[in-house]
Amino acid sequence: MAILLKHQPWNAGGEPDVSDREVEWNMWQRRLLPFQQIDIGTRVVLVSGGGPSAGRLTWEVEVLDVVKDRYDDHEHAARLIQELGIPRADFLNTEYTTNAPDSGWLLGWTYRPVRRIMQPRLPEHRIGRNGWGLTDTLGVRGTGTRGQGRLDDPLLRRKVELAAMTLVYQWLINQGHSRRSIRNTSAYHPYDYEVGPEHAPKLRVEVKGTLGGQSPVFVTAGEVRAAREDGIRTVLAIVHDLELTLRADGSWTVQGGDLWLDDPWMPNDDALQATQFRYEPDYNP
Repeated sequence: MAILLKHQPWNAGGEPDVSDREVEWNMWQRRLLPFQQIDIGTRVVLVSGGGPSAGRLTWEVEVLDVVKDRYDDHEHAARLIQELGIPRADFLNTEYTTNAPDSGWLLGWTYRPVRRIMQPRLPEHRIGRNGWGLTDTLGVRGTGTRGQGRLDDPLLRRKVELAAMTLVYQWLINQGHSRRSIRNTSAYHPYDYEVGPEHAPKLRVEVKGTLGGQSPVFVTAGEVRAAREDGIRTVLAIVHDLELTLRADGSWTVQGGDLWLDDPWMPNDDALQATQFRYEPDYNP
């Protein structure tokens, strides 16, 4: 199996409206990619807007049903695609169908959303003139220095976090700290690692992972407060240039990553930029 790329130039705003079951179709004079490759269970990555090399990777979707056959005329194509639940009138009256070849090959497919990606399309994500591309694996990484690039999907976000944590853990080992002295505190403290005796820790490490290059990262008020006020040396460890990879079986992995350290990390107000505020209305004036 392989991964298909599907360009959706009409989604110039950047993100398609994906519901639990979507239907798309192509009508060609000859069989084009992915006529032979697409099947139930195939992974497709939708690409929004832009030109031949622009746009964004928006959603990973999974093919649910496929209809692919030769059609003699548009009425014949309408009968074929009814299997996917498209009413005859809706199919025949779309601008795409109206302008399609009088006879040829119909490819119709339904899909369900798997996860939201919303990351830049890269040069290696090649798409043909018919709006489709094919790849064995799909790498996702940030471009430029526009910021941490938050991932909305919890699985992808967690994989990036764990990859960064693993790299920083190995760095602590290489610095001579024993495994017994390193505690993962990410679940219950506003820092990720604490090093040294529990009653008198010598070091704390806050870890950030990013798909992009050396760029701004998001920190919480609790993380800033712990670094400033607790009197324990804190290191901000940023693992940048990580790369997510989607494989044809639907699994995601994380590779690469370079470590940058802010040691000691004592964030000052000039380096912090507010991105969100908590507001408490006075409901009883």
